[in-house]
Amino acid sequence: MKPVTLLFLFVCGLSHFNHAQSHVIPTPLFYEQLSGEPFKFSLLITDITSVPKRTSDVLFSWNNTFRNLVEKKSDSIPIALKVRLNQTTEKHPENDFYELSFDGKLINIHYTSDASLLYAYSTLLQLINDEGHQLSLRPFTLKDYAKFPWRGLHLDVCRHFFTVDEVKRYIDIMAFYKYNKFHWHLTDDQGWRIEIKKYPLLTEIGGYRDSTLNDHYNTSPRTWNTEHYGGFYTQAQIKDVVKYASDRGVTIVPEIEMPGHARAALAAYPDLSCTGIQQPVTGLWGVFDDIFCSKEETISFLQDVLTEVVELFPSEYIHIGGDEAPKTRWKTCEKCQNNMRKYQLKDEHELQSWFIRQMDEFLTRKGRKLIGWDEILEGGLSPNAAVMSWRGEEGGIAAANEQHEVVMTPGSHCYFDHYQGDSQTEPLAFGGYTPLEKVYAYNPVPAGISPDNKKYILGAQANLWTEYIADFKQVEYMVYPRALAMIQNTWSTNKPDYQSFINTLTNRQFDLLKYWNVNYSLSFAKPVFKITKEDQGIVITGTSIDNNPVNIASKCTSEKKGKELIIMGPSIYFSRSGSDAKTYRITAFENKFHSSSTINFINHKGIGLTIEFITPPNKRYAHNLESTLIDGVLGARPWNGSQWLGFNKGNVEFIVHMDEKINYKHVTTSALDATTSWIHLPDSVVVYGSDEGVNWKEIARQKVTGEQTKIALKGKNKQLKFVYTTLDAIPEGMPGEGYKPFTFLDELIFE
Repeated sequence: MKPVTLLFLFVCGLSHFNHAQSHVIPTPLFYEQLSGEPFKFSLLITDITSVPKRTSDVLFSWNNTFRNLVEKKSDSIPIALKVRLNQTTEKHPENDFYELSFDGKLINIHYTSDASLLYAYSTLLQLINDEGHQLSLRPFTLKDYAKFPWRGLHLDVCRHFFTVDEVKRYIDIMAFYKYNKFHWHLTDDQGWRIEIKKYPLLTEIGGYRDSTLNDHYNTSPRTWNTEHYGGFYTQAQIKDVVKYASDRGVTIVPEIEMPGHARAALAAYPDLSCTGIQQPVTGLWGVFDDIFCSKEETISFLQDVLTEVVELFPSEYIHIGGDEAPKTRWKTCEKCQNNMRKYQLKDEHELQSWFIRQMDEFLTRKGRKLIGWDEILEGGLSPNAAVMSWRGEEGGIAAANEQHEVVMTPGSHCYFDHYQGDSQTEPLAFGGYTPLEKVYAYNPVPAGISPDNKKYILGAQANLWTEYIADFKQVEYMVYPRALAMIQNTWSTNKPDYQSFINTLTNRQFDLLKYWNVNYSLSFAKPVFKITKEDQGIVITGTSIDNNPVNIASKCTSEKKGKELIIMGPSIYFSRSGSDAKTYRITAFENKFHSSSTINFINHKGIGLTIEFITPPNKRYAHNLESTLIDGVLGARPWNGSQWLGFNKGNVEFIVHMDEKINYKHVTTSALDATTSWIHLPDSVVVYGSDEGVNWKEIARQKVTGEQTKIALKGKNKQLKFVYTTLDAIPEGMPGEGYKPFTFLDELIFE
C-alpha cells in the first residue's frame, strides 16, 4: 500500500489542564511526562503506511470533529506523526496494546491492531493542549491496553426508536472512549426493530404501536399518547451500521428476546403464543404473561429468525434475552405441559432451560455463542452459554464458578436509565439511583469467585433502557458522563481516585464532549446535602462536588404566609423540641457550575432519634443508615434509591430509642409501592412499646393500604419497636414472580 499523507489542521479551543497527569479517559496503563518545553504547533502532518482506508477514514472523521472552523494561517508550524504497525513490540493482541510517544519533534504510534491505532489516536487528541491560536504538546511516553476484553454499552431501540444516524453517533462517541461492544436491543414487547425477510409481519405489524404510556408506569390514573409510533431497520441499514461499527473497533451484539418480552412478535404471529389470541403491540411498559410458547413451531420460527440474524451480524455472541418470562401461560398450556412430560422436566423453569438449550445448540452449530440475562441460569445453564448478570452479582458469580463466560451488568451500578440526581429536578426516569460516583466505584470482578475462575469475567457493560427516553438528546444526557466512569472500570488498570476523575472531567473532558455536541449531564456537580444527628435534632450542611461548603437557605412553607428566604450559611440546625411539625424548603447554591439543589424538610418530633436495626437493609439500599428514617426528608417518587432503605429478607424490624419516656400520639410511616421494580408495600405494621427494651407491649397494629400509613400510639414509652410483615413472595403474574419482594421504607413522622 502506498503511503498516505494526511494534513490535519488542529486549532481546538480546548481548555488548559494540569500536565502532572494525562487527563486521558480511560486512564492509560503507563504515562510519563518527560522533561522539555511544550512544542507549539497548529498543523499535524501524518504519514500513514499500511493503514486500511477504513481506519484512515475514521481518523479523518475524528479530526473533523475537533477542528475549529477558522481560516488556516500561512505561518502554521507543523509537527510530524508517524504511525507504524509493530509486530515485535510487547503485545497484548486480545486487548489491543499500543504505544504512543513524543520526543519534542516527532509523535510516534506503534499499534498492534486496527482498533489499537484508533485508541492511540483518541489518546493523542486528548493530550494535545490549547495555547490560544496554537496548540502544544509536552514530551511524553505512554503504553496502554485494556484491562477487560468486553467494554460494553447497550441501547434499547424498542421502547423508543432511534434513527440509523443516531445509532451511528452513539457508536462514534463510545468508540472514541474505547468501548468495543455495542449491545443492540432490537426486539421487545413494544416493538420489533429488525427486518426478517422470511417473516415480514414482524416489522409490518410488530414494528409499530398505536399507543404509548404517558408519564411513569406507577402514575395513576394512566394516560396515553395515541399517536401511531414505531420504525425498524432494513437489513441493508443493519449491514451499513455493522460495518460502520467495525471500522471503529466496535462489535455489535444483537439481542432477540425470547421466550419473554415477545408481545410485538406475537402481535404479528399470534399462533406462536400459548393462547393464539390476537393482541396489539403494547404501549405499556412492564412484564407480560403472553410469551413465546415452547412448542416446536415456535422453536423453528425463532431459529429461522436467528439464521438471518447470524448472517447480518458477525459477532461471536448472539444475545437471546431470557429475562422476565412469566410462566403463567406455560402452566396451563397443553403443548408446554406435554413438552415437560416428553423431556422429563420437573417444572416450567426447566422448560425454559430446555427452550434456551435449543437456541444454544443451534447457535453452536452456526459457530456462534449464546449469551443471555442471568435468568437463563434457572433450571440449569445451557452448556455453551454466557451470562449477563443484571439482577445483582449473584448470577454472574454462580456462572463464573461453573466456568461460563460472564459480563457483569448489575442494575445497582450499570443501569443508566436510573436517576443520576434528585428525581424531583431530573427528567423522568425509570427509578433507582445510580449517580456518577456509584458508577465509578464499580469493580467488574465481584467477591465470591474463586481465583481460578476470575478469568471467566469478560468485563462489564452499561445498559440504557428507553421507556422514558423519547429522543436522542435525552439518550446522551443519561449516558454521559456516566459512560466515562464505566470505561474507567473496564479499561483502566491504574484507575485514579474519584476526585481526580472529576478534575479530569471538568478540566478536560467536557470540552471534548462539547466538540461532539453531546448533551451531557451536570447532575453530579449539583451541591449535596449532608444530614447528621446532633443533640436533640439534626444539622443540614451543603457541600460542593469538591467537598467545599456552600451556602444554604431555608423557607418555611407550611405556614399560611410563609417566611422570607433566609441565607443561613453553610449549615442549619433543627431541634425536635418544637411543638408542631413544620415544612421547610431548603436550597443549596453552588457557584462553579451555577447550580442549586433543593429538598423539602419536615421538622417533626422524631428527627435525630436513634434507630437500632434488627433487620439490616440490603447493602445496595442502605444509604445514610443512621438517619434516613428520621432525617425529615421524604423519599421521592419515582423512587430515588438514596432516599430509601431497602429490605429483602422477609419481615422488617427495628427499634427507635428516645432520650426519655414520650407520649407520641401518632406516627406516620412511609413505604414505597413500585411493583415493576419488585418493590411491594408491607402487609401490616405492629408497634410495641417498652421502657428498657426488655418487656415489649403491643401498642398499635395497622394494615398498610397505601404509601403513607398513620398509626395511633398509646402511652408513654422510651423505646418503640416497629415490625413490618411483608409478602413471602411476589405474586404470580407480576414482575419477579416467586422471588422475595423488596420493602422500601422512609421517614417516620412523629407527632
